[in-house]
Amino acid sequence: MRTNSIIFHYYTPLCPIMGMLKVENAMQVTGELKNNAFVVTIQGQIDTETYGEFNKILEGYVEGNFTPFVINCKDLEYINSSGLTSFVHLSQMLETFQLKLLFCEIQPAVQEVIDITELGTYFNIYATEQAALESL
Repeated sequence: MRTNSIIFHYYTPLCPIMGMLKVENAMQVTGELKNNAFVVTIQGQIDTETYGEFNKILEGYVEGNFTPFVINCKDLEYINSSGLTSFVHLSQMLETFQLKLLFCEIQPAVQEVIDITELGTYFNIYATEQAALESL
């Protein structure tokens, strides 16, 4: 199993008297081979602060694993358009090798962003990791 952790610290104004409030933006990405698929589990959030590093991690996983990918989103708390762009980019990379990209265990907040952008018809989404793996 390979794990990549990225923690970004940035500061936002709290108030003129109190000074600055430290905000932590964290993402952990874990990948492992299961049942002839590479399962990527994401914890935290994918946004404008984390998507660049997320893309690098995914590209490294694709280079080392010519298998279908399952993205497990059970611990993905937040995603914005930058993160969705990363998913589309991954899908396109895998398509060049005729490999599938599947998603599973998507949380309501993430599903809402997918629904708003109408990418639900583009992505193959399954309720559970097991269901995604069985579909391959």
